Amino acid sequence: MIFIKKWQLFVKWLLFLITIFLLWQIVQHFLKIASGNSYNSYSQNDKVDLDHWGLNNADFEWLPNIMKSKSDELPIVVVEEHYEVLKYWFQAAEIGLISKSRNILIHIDSHVDGAIPYDTEHIPWFRFPVNRKEVHNMMQRNDMFIVAATLTGLVDHVVWVWPGWDATNHESDWSHIIFDIQFGYLKVKGDPGIDIYKNDLCACWKVLNDSLKTRIDTSKKETWSCHRRNFTEIEAQDGPMISYNECMIQATAVFEVMSETKASTQLLKMYPAFVSAGVILDIDEDFFGCWSDMFAFQKLGTLQKSIDLLSELVADVLCAESVIDEQTADKFYTSLVNLVIVLKSQSCDLSTAYTNKLGKPCKKNIEINNFLIESIPMLIGFLSDQGEGHLLCHEEPKLQGLSLQSMVQLLFNFSIKELQILSDIGICFQVSPSSVYFENNGNLHVCHGENTPERSEVSFHYPSTTEIFSQNVTLRRILSSVFRKPDIITLCRSVRDGYTPKQLHTVIEKNILKTISNAYRSADIEKVHFDNNLLGGRTGWHQRKRDWVDKLLEYISIDYVDKHNI
Repeated sequence: MIFIKKWQLFVKWLLFLITIFLLWQIVQHFLKIASGNSYNSYSQNDKVDLDHWGLNNADFEWLPNIMKSKSDELPIVVVEEHYEVLKYWFQAAEIGLISKSRNILIHIDSHVDGAIPYDTEHIPWFRFPVNRKEVHNMMQRNDMFIVAATLTGLVDHVVWVWPGWDATNHESDWSHIIFDIQFGYLKVKGDPGIDIYKNDLCACWKVLNDSLKTRIDTSKKETWSCHRRNFTEIEAQDGPMISYNECMIQATAVFEVMSETKASTQLLKMYPAFVSAGVILDIDEDFFGCWSDMFAFQKLGTLQKSIDLLSELVADVLCAESVIDEQTADKFYTSLVNLVIVLKSQSCDLSTAYTNKLGKPCKKNIEINNFLIESIPMLIGFLSDQGEGHLLCHEEPKLQGLSLQSMVQLLFNFSIKELQILSDIGICFQVSPSSVYFENNGNLHVCHGENTPERSEVSFHYPSTTEIFSQNVTLRRILSSVFRKPDIITLCRSVRDGYTPKQLHTVIEKNILKTISNAYRSADIEKVHFDNNLLGGRTGWHQRKRDWVDKLLEYISIDYVDKHNI
């Protein structure tokens, strides 16, 4: 009996301990969820939250550290793609640098960036985001960030200043226009045959006045133009028209469009109304000029589809997950391109190629091509010996060789001039690692950006050195006219997506930062924060190191080349 009682007591205690353990696991689970939902929480294990903040704490801790220092430093950050400003804007609001609502955005850019986000179901409407995941969901495309911020109420007044070099795309008598915009939702039926309704985004707008100071009669609802969200179109105004009464208005905003010449006078006039508003100054480097790398190929007669095919093969050979991997993959790629250039320069197809560097007769293309194919194992070995074999997409050696062979053979079909451009442009991610779509669209491709002449309707302008200087004077005049010092300044490079000319971004960025420093005493160029996901890092893509070129040629070695009579 005593034994049975002791056994029963043991079982009771065991069940009690198991219950406590299970309860603790449940509590930990909910604590983890709560931590993930906290905007300022930072978990090394939460990869989703970390994606848009980079691989370390530097980006996330930058603004809080400025606040902790209690200095009067004006926060300035440089980002690559324009949606990346959102993480800094919302963090600035979270820590009290600006308000969580009703801030004014001064947007100096060659593009309006007023597109509706692709995905509106997973971003906050008419409220501040509750966690970093919601902010990440807003980071969809480079022209969708302003509407995303406006929908949350963070910004309710946007001033877009456009450059003079794009005047042909703007009505001359509309150099200053003011729109009243209202956002809301309406109930729409879901899938056909299913009696379920859901909320759909809608917007109404009207012109308040134009540059001729013509006051529009806004007392009638007929003056509003209202449209619902159309999931087959990007822009809201392309969606179906609805009546004003159908859209249940939840938020209002003002949108001003002004030329760079009007900005210097109009921004000063805003002081009385916005003296207490938080001010975000946002500058895109393409305000100075907009260009596509594809123009260089067009001059040579290179077809877009040939570059697209190369991009597909690159994505099948090299895979990367971070900007560090991106730069390493580019080093390997550019070294391959330069190897092909060296070999092609000894081809008999060249009118000046009678002998190669070893004093031997020039070689036929088929001989050079065969050499490249036979060199595939050595090329893979070179990458592995650098400790970067993980960048190869395929694990199976046979597939590694076949995919690399396809890419190298396509490279061999390009001319030397085309190869030189390909080497200069390099390869990079299609979108920033901070994009919510990076997992699906983060392939490496020829780094010409998405803004190409065949696929874009934007204006192109390649500025001269004189024009850059002149535009910087204009920017200085605009900044001196802003009614008060901004609370935060975001500067976007727009190089990855193919807008700001790669070759000029360094001088453009240097001029902008110097102008900001001259305009505001508390702006310190030495303390500018450079986002971790910048293409090519702080110095930029055009200044990136390509130090594997000679290393690969040395790895292949002259002796090896000589054995193959190349």
